[in-house]
This record gives sequence, C-alpha cells and structure tokens, in this order.
Amino acid sequence: MVSPLVRVMRAFTWIIHEPAVAKQMVVRWARLRAQYGLNPLVIHANYPVNLAGGNPEFHTKSIAAFRGEVERALALRAEFLVLHPGSFLGSSREEGLQRAALAIEQAVDGLDLAAGNLRILIGNTAGSEFSLGGNFEQIAELLYLLSDFVPAGACIDTCHTHVAGYDIVSEAGFAETLDQLERTIGLKQVYVWHCNDAKAARGSKLDRHQHIGKGSIGLEPFRRLLNDPRLTVTAFIAETPIDEPLDDLANVNTLKRLVADAKALPGGKRRSPASTL
Repeated sequence: MVSPLVRVMRAFTWIIHEPAVAKQMVVRWARLRAQYGLNPLVIHANYPVNLAGGNPEFHTKSIAAFRGEVERALALRAEFLVLHPGSFLGSSREEGLQRAALAIEQAVDGLDLAAGNLRILIGNTAGSEFSLGGNFEQIAELLYLLSDFVPAGACIDTCHTHVAGYDIVSEAGFAETLDQLERTIGLKQVYVWHCNDAKAARGSKLDRHQHIGKGSIGLEPFRRLLNDPRLTVTAFIAETPIDEPLDDLANVNTLKRLVADAKALPGGKRRSPASTL
C-alpha cells in the first residue's frame, strides 16, 4: 500500500518536471479561445502545492511547482491563476501567511506578470484547522503582503464560504457576508467566483461540492450573487461534481437561468450570461 506521503512526493515529481507548453499548443489554444469566446482564462494551480508549509523539502518543491504553473499560465495568456496558500501545520497562522507570501515572491522572481496580464488569485478555503484562507481577513492580509511585488486578487468559492461559517443562504446573511467581503478584501479585488453548492452544513469546515441547487446552499443565493450589480465584471465558474456525463453543462445552464434576463445595470449596461459563465 502506497503511503499518502509517497503519493504527494510522486505528484510533486510530475508537477515539477511537467514540460513547458509547446509553441504549437499555444497557437492552437489561442485559436480555440477566439473561436469559443473563452474569456477570461482562469487556471487553478495544482493542489499538492503548499506554499505555507514548514517542511523544507515540500516547501522548496512547492515553490518550483508553482513557478512552473506561472510560466505555463503566461505561455497560455491566462488572465488569472488561482492558488490556495496551503497548510501551516507545525507553525502559527501568521508564520504561514508570511511564508506563503515570500514563497510566491520567490516563485515569480524574474517573471513579468504585469506585462503578461496575469494576476494571481488567492482562493478562500473551507476553514479546516491548519489551512490558510478560511476567512476573508486572512485573504486580505495575504493580498496586502503581495501588493508590492505581484498583481494579485481573490477568488471566492461559495461552498468554501458557506462551510467556513458565513451565512450566504438567508437574504440578510448574504448581504452581511458581501458587506464583510467589501470591508476586508474589497469586492473589486474579487475577480472570480467559484459557484458550487455544498453537501455539508454551514460551518462544518467540510469541502464537499454539490450540484447547483441540490445542496445546503440552494438556488436563491446564486440568483442573488449572479444578479448583484456590484459584480458585473466578475467571472463566475462552476466547479461542481461530474457524476454523470454533461453534469457540468447542466450546472452551467442552471446558473445561466438564474441570471435575470435583460436586467438593466447602472450606465445602461446589461450583463451577458454567456460572457460570465
């Protein structure tokens, strides 16, 4: 039986030695993006990457692996690269935040993200004991630490927010949660929302995604989110389970149906569901 430690090390070996994106793949990808109107392009960093961890070997491998992620994102002309800062097990939360910020700085050293129009987005987490990003304040602190040397922002996951303890289900709770988000991170700093229902209860700290409308969040919070006029330039991405073929399409279509048809926004602009999902 292969131990979890060995599986993680094998994953790192694969990630670190993953080849650079071939030029012909970049050209083909650019053509496909234009053909299907895929904009913005959001890439999620590999989960074994743990930039907050205190294990020296894992930390070094995480920095190398994340640099590879950034290089590939730049090659593919992605607008956003989502990262979970990781676990601070063995140290304090503050040490983990500092370690993650320094690791990101080291990983992007010599790479011009601004010229490549690439922004690193820190994703919130479900709030398990040693993970960073379980509340908005931690995301805001990490963004502050990153502000001098890398374009950064936030990616907020609805399932993670819910199971971390925030109320996004009731109308009043939803409003208060977005107010908290504005006071800490700032809504304009949230470039991407991961739209996922939750299998677990609010405050459970269990990261279990569910199909839209079939979990403990329900449909109405997504209707409020997708039609909030403050979020008109935000990308919304379904990160739901695929239990059966085309489940992902069904979830996206559910989200699209929740967008108010022809709802006028300030300045006469209208939200285009196809451009945000």
